[in-house]
Amino acid sequence: MMLEELYQEIAGNYQDIRERLRKEERIEKFVLLFLKDTSYQDMLQAWEQGNLETAFRAVHTLKGVCMNLSFDKLYKAASEMTECLRAGDAEGAAKILPKLEKCYEEHIQAIRKYQEG
Repeated sequence: MMLEELYQEIAGNYQDIRERLRKEERIEKFVLLFLKDTSYQDMLQAWEQGNLETAFRAVHTLKGVCMNLSFDKLYKAASEMTECLRAGDAEGAAKILPKLEKCYEEHIQAIRKYQEG
């Protein structure tokens, strides 16, 4: 699988990331680093503990990482969650969480598949 195919699979914007980072090697480096990013796990842990402020900060970080990587689909899901938590809308966030979880898992699985060649 090539990077462009990975971006197609995850509904990312390959052209955008290509314009920003310019080199395949650089794009690959940051895409693979995403596997080590803990903001999603931090958000889940805070959510489970009922700490909406910490969950907000973590999902806001995830949103920024996704924006920088042009992971458009995951960025949108993280953005929706961010806005609910920013407003203190736990009920709205609870409705978005399954979508965010599914989208995140799709991204992680696709990146691992890419990593394995």
